[in-house]
Amino acid sequence: MGFHHAAWFFRHEDRLEVEAQSPPLPEFWYTATDYMVPQSYYRCWVEVDLDALRHNVAAIRRRIGPTVKLMAVVKADAYGHGLAQVGSTLMQCGVDAFAVANLSEALLLRQIGGTGWPILLFGSALPFEVAKMVEQNITPTISTVDEAQLFEEEARRRGKAVNVHIEIDTGMGRVGFWHEEAVKTILQITALRHVRITGLYTHFPSADENLDETRRELGLFQKVVQKLASKGVTIPLLHTANSAAVLRLPKSHLTMVRPGLLLYGICPTKAPFGEFRPVLSFKARVAYVKGVAAGRTVSYGQTFKAKKTMRIATVTAGYADGFSRHLSNKAEVLIGGRRCPVVGRVTMDQIMVDVTRETHVQCGDEVVFIGQQGDARITASDVARWEDTIPWEVLCGITKTARVPRIYRGVAAA
Repeated sequence: MGFHHAAWFFRHEDRLEVEAQSPPLPEFWYTATDYMVPQSYYRCWVEVDLDALRHNVAAIRRRIGPTVKLMAVVKADAYGHGLAQVGSTLMQCGVDAFAVANLSEALLLRQIGGTGWPILLFGSALPFEVAKMVEQNITPTISTVDEAQLFEEEARRRGKAVNVHIEIDTGMGRVGFWHEEAVKTILQITALRHVRITGLYTHFPSADENLDETRRELGLFQKVVQKLASKGVTIPLLHTANSAAVLRLPKSHLTMVRPGLLLYGICPTKAPFGEFRPVLSFKARVAYVKGVAAGRTVSYGQTFKAKKTMRIATVTAGYADGFSRHLSNKAEVLIGGRRCPVVGRVTMDQIMVDVTRETHVQCGDEVVFIGQQGDARITASDVARWEDTIPWEVLCGITKTARVPRIYRGVAAA
């Protein structure tokens, strides 16, 4: 139990090249026996509750039932939570597969868990990635016949078969075969001897906002499945449901679902679903408290002017840490279990907060940007609303360097 730094995943010799080249962490971040992190040293950090992650996996399982498989979406460093620790925990939870956005994410999962889990690479593979993907059994998304041919040639050269998934474009307009043309092109791919189509999927662009449109797109996808079946082509894994569809459209669960946000306790719909627990907290500290007289201004551009005598706390995080400049004069943070407004422009390394009413605030106090403090809570959705964006951009925007270390609590961090 307690807090541990993610670096312990990379102590073995066959680490990724990028990790081997990384400089060592400062010695005061861990003891001689393990990479345990004294939280008291941090100026800005993220806490990841692995027990909440486990809870959310179980909640998704209850919704989808025992026969539907669960593909965990862990792209973008597991939405900023840390791919190594999150991936390991999800493997312990027994998820059925993973989805990633690039080859480096896939290779890190292979390094952690070996060959035990199918890994789907969203989007089109780059030509120079094909050989490594075939070697490591990374499942590509096929969007063109030419792309399928590249995998056919590499698999034939290695004397093996490669599993692929094919994306059907029913309205996203990004990658994949348009649904009107899909059957003809998929039949061409089935003729390849070393390519096995094990999955078929589509991506809903508005399942969180427009349920009628999502039902229409599901119908288009199912027509493709039916036409393929009439031609004697049966594909075992059919997946369309992102987090919003897992919640709102049970008919879209099919044989597998692929939630992202829900794993991390973020509800993608306006109506909250209380069975999911936020996994990530984002915190910093008060570095300085000063009096500001009426008429004085705060921060760059002098966009905030005090109307009365105030107490202003300077907090140890800014836009370089992932607290967006768009939150200037809009956001609130938690100090001492109370909401306190951000005043003035967010700077690179610091923000200023009005603590006039909080007379107890002093240097070193914890500040919560996302998370709970006492009975008060600020969610990623709150921050997204202030920033005029979406919660997943907020999570992915939290800096992933040593400026904002990830520390973990829960059974899997012990």
